[in-house]
Amino acid sequence: MIKSTIRKIMDDVQTISYTQLENRLEKYSEISFDIFDTLIKRDVPKPTDVFRLMGKCMRDDSFYENRVGAERIARQALGEVSLEDIYNIMYSNHEDKKQKLMSNEIEYENSLCTVNKDMIDIYNRIVKDKRVFLISDMYLSREVIQSILDNNGINGYEALIVSNEIGKTKSSGELYEYVKSEYGCKNMCHVGNNFMSDYVAAKKSGLSSCKIKTNTYRLERKFDIESDKDAYLSAFLSNHHSYDENYFYNFGYERFGPVLYGFIKWMYEDLVKEGIQEVYFMARDGFIMRKVYRELGYDKKIPDRYFEASRRSLRVPSYRNNNSIEYVINESPLLSTTNMEQLLDSLGLEASDYENVIKEYGFTLRGHIRRDELKDNPDFVKLYQRIKSDVINNSSKEFENLINYLKQCDFSKKIAVVDIGWGGSMQKNLIQTLNNNGISSDITGYYLGLSKKSRENLGKNGYKAKGYLFDCLNNSNDKDIEIAFRPLFETLFLEQSGSVKCYETREDGVVAAVRYEYEYLKDGELSHEAQKVINIQKGAVNFAKDFKDSKVSDYINSDVKTLFKYMYTTGTNPNMQDVKMFGDFIFFNNGSENYLARPKKVLSYVLNPKKCLRDLSEAQWKVGFFKRLMKIPFPYLRLYMKLHRMNNNEED
Repeated sequence: MIKSTIRKIMDDVQTISYTQLENRLEKYSEISFDIFDTLIKRDVPKPTDVFRLMGKCMRDDSFYENRVGAERIARQALGEVSLEDIYNIMYSNHEDKKQKLMSNEIEYENSLCTVNKDMIDIYNRIVKDKRVFLISDMYLSREVIQSILDNNGINGYEALIVSNEIGKTKSSGELYEYVKSEYGCKNMCHVGNNFMSDYVAAKKSGLSSCKIKTNTYRLERKFDIESDKDAYLSAFLSNHHSYDENYFYNFGYERFGPVLYGFIKWMYEDLVKEGIQEVYFMARDGFIMRKVYRELGYDKKIPDRYFEASRRSLRVPSYRNNNSIEYVINESPLLSTTNMEQLLDSLGLEASDYENVIKEYGFTLRGHIRRDELKDNPDFVKLYQRIKSDVINNSSKEFENLINYLKQCDFSKKIAVVDIGWGGSMQKNLIQTLNNNGISSDITGYYLGLSKKSRENLGKNGYKAKGYLFDCLNNSNDKDIEIAFRPLFETLFLEQSGSVKCYETREDGVVAAVRYEYEYLKDGELSHEAQKVINIQKGAVNFAKDFKDSKVSDYINSDVKTLFKYMYTTGTNPNMQDVKMFGDFIFFNNGSENYLARPKKVLSYVLNPKKCLRDLSEAQWKVGFFKRLMKIPFPYLRLYMKLHRMNNNEED
């Protein structure tokens, strides 16, 4: 215990920082570098966790202790050892098992090793005009180490010296003496992470030496480590964090990427189990999900397509047969406070064509109206009767085009529809449209989350669906865990195109989606929100690309708690950088547009408390609003949930 504590303290000691290192090395003609934990990092919390990870993935609880113990015994007996020396102790009478596990360990090392991003630029500049030697006090063979170096772009060095080949160690100083004698080094400095073998032993051998930290936490904010899986993901992300990229790319890589990866992996495993034959990613939230699905190569096994639809494009055609005022108001996605422009659009009509008509009944295009009061408002009832035939005619036209679009798809297969989720209304509208037109289907929905509303939309109708983060449809105890930051979360899924309005037949006979103008396009240019989301999504896809080949992913698999943690923490307990970066994002919601979290100064609210309440009401990310306003540590999530329950008449 005492030894491990001392070792951890010494690991954190540095005699020089990375920023000072290059200047220090300028005065030397020969530079030697330690390899592991200096030039190369492993995507695990500490080096021996490679063996712990192997044991976990093999479901062998004794492997870690056996592997560590065997190396200790081998070194006591032989001094410097090879991988085979270690496994000879573990499996001396089981040659096949020994060879298999040695091969496995080499595979794990290759998968888990990544270049030290803090060191590689320094190395690349140094190697151009100095003699560089790589020294490994390691049990792996030259061939394996060479492969790891090649895979990580480390080249240009004069020699690779492997301790188990020559039987000399750094800790004894003999390895340094060998390098000086063999290569005629006169003015040499060694760089490494181990205090005794890289720093003290090098100095005793007459070399200059520099010690760097063994572990450097490189992420922009600290996240709690509550499990082994948390620790492995943290190590992976820290090693891959890029100082060359901006906040939004790294946000995508480290916070959005993991949850997307987990969802797609979880979904794919269930697709296979359920015998799904084709996957339909629903526009627009399915856009980035499809990218990750394809990055993971799943489209080679279960084909996919981008299904261009929206709640509006599936809902409006239903007014052809269901057009009572109660039905159209109930099915409308409008907010509790809306206006006639938004209402007419939800009915499938162009608001500008009816400006004079609505004036006859005492309304204006943009004047506020209460959605729940409309069906009991005699003026609106008269207005609706006036325009009802237009609603039906437009609905019939859109219905015909919708059916022709659907006929381009093969619903005779077992289909999965994939969307961000919450209530499942798009799946309900799609299945009902197919059923009403004699098109049989076998559809299962896959969602990041299913809210209680899904019980009404899907459950009561017997429609099949599953949720990854939470599933209120199939699990009565599940809760909507992203409700406190839903608009922030939804923003990350933006496709760089407008929502699907309806369908039309092109000259070539193909029925294609007609899109609304993209709301984040301003004067022909993408808004700052859209540009930043592109960067976020790029980071998320690159995370999936890197993580899929890591053995860490085999252990974490699709674990929700681990992979959603960074995103959940950001949404429910943001720091000041998070709220400043996202607070000025505009969020569009059924015709309204408001900032995610952009409060005024505290003093202005002290002078005008009602303004504070209005701004809070309009803020789409209220936890972020509180944090950006108050700045101090406070349980903002608890405050939000209390207000949310009061507003919705829910019990604690």
